[in-house]
Amino acid sequence: MTTVALKHAGSLELSKDDQAVVKEFNIVLRKHAKRSAGSLARLAGVAFSHSFGGGSTRREKLDLAMARGVLARQELMDEEGGSLSSEAVSGLLNLSKQAVMKRLKAGTLLAWREERLKAARFPRWQFDSHGHVLPGFEEVLGILNQDERLDVWAKMLFFLEEKPSLGGKRPLDLLREKKLEQVRLSAQAYVE
Repeated sequence: MTTVALKHAGSLELSKDDQAVVKEFNIVLRKHAKRSAGSLARLAGVAFSHSFGGGSTRREKLDLAMARGVLARQELMDEEGGSLSSEAVSGLLNLSKQAVMKRLKAGTLLAWREERLKAARFPRWQFDSHGHVLPGFEEVLGILNQDERLDVWAKMLFFLEEKPSLGGKRPLDLLREKKLEQVRLSAQAYVE
């Protein structure tokens, strides 16, 4: 079986058969390019479920879990108005792009790396309507950063998921209501 390297999230070796499947997926995605990535990811998840059901083999179950993970990440990326580029955050905070990236590296801003370009994408919801970092956000993010096991997706999920311990509200909602102490305690419980 001949393999060739494709550039995507590093170097991934794919057989010619796998490359043909990727090519077919790309054709379908380009055909529906006007739809949002989140919509396409959701539809792909539905297609996987219809095609494979619950999965009977261990491998099929793993593949379905990976498809659900892709959908969940896309939903997190699209939540609350999507994301901003480092250039847009630079303009919003009136800082240089280097200063923005320094804050990201220091753990006072939250961003994921866009796979194709390796560019940082900052969730829009961490900023208030006045173009500032949401009050209390940096402190809560600092608590989350204490747990090295938490990746950017787990941190985003913390802010965006409704929590029974917060009366069914999301930590993000409480930060907007200036109820920092409740969010701080919830973050400490999240990392323990």
